[in-house]
Amino acid sequence: MTLFGKASLCLFIDLEADFEVSAVCERPLVMPDTKPVRVVDFWAIRGGVPTFFLLTTQSAAWDREKEKLSYVDFFQWVKDCKGKLVEVLVEDFEKRRIRYDNWSIILQNLIAHRGQVSENLLDRCTEHMPERWQLQQFENSIPEVDNMLIQAAVFSLLAQGKLQCKSIDRLPITATTEISRT
Repeated sequence: MTLFGKASLCLFIDLEADFEVSAVCERPLVMPDTKPVRVVDFWAIRGGVPTFFLLTTQSAAWDREKEKLSYVDFFQWVKDCKGKLVEVLVEDFEKRRIRYDNWSIILQNLIAHRGQVSENLLDRCTEHMPERWQLQQFENSIPEVDNMLIQAAVFSLLAQGKLQCKSIDRLPITATTEISRT
């Protein structure tokens, strides 16, 4: 995968963190007849709906008076295909910096422990979880399993939407981060 800029990385993290997304493809197509050339940044299956994501600036998003026929045709094609088009403002990513830092940690952890977190471990963790708890408390609650694998299991359940962390957008993930069942 090749990501073109920080905004693309942030959008990719959002898509990876969204448990409703079942498939992602970066730069899947070029909009026909656009000058300068306009590439769709991501295509994803989100909630069963094919969704095209376009990164745009605030000024471009609101400058509809200069909308070109090629854009209108593309938007109509997406609609005709029962798809969805989402314009994402590049400026919004910097406002949510903590969120992206946290999800970067979570995704790195999941990749580092890929194949080591079994369904059995996920089930075992789910059985032992209280309604609400701090990350380090839970890591220490199953002493016969390595803390990093417990953390990876928690992050996996979080990424699947089975757990929630209300502070994920506001505070950095630490040992005292509170996580709860959904």
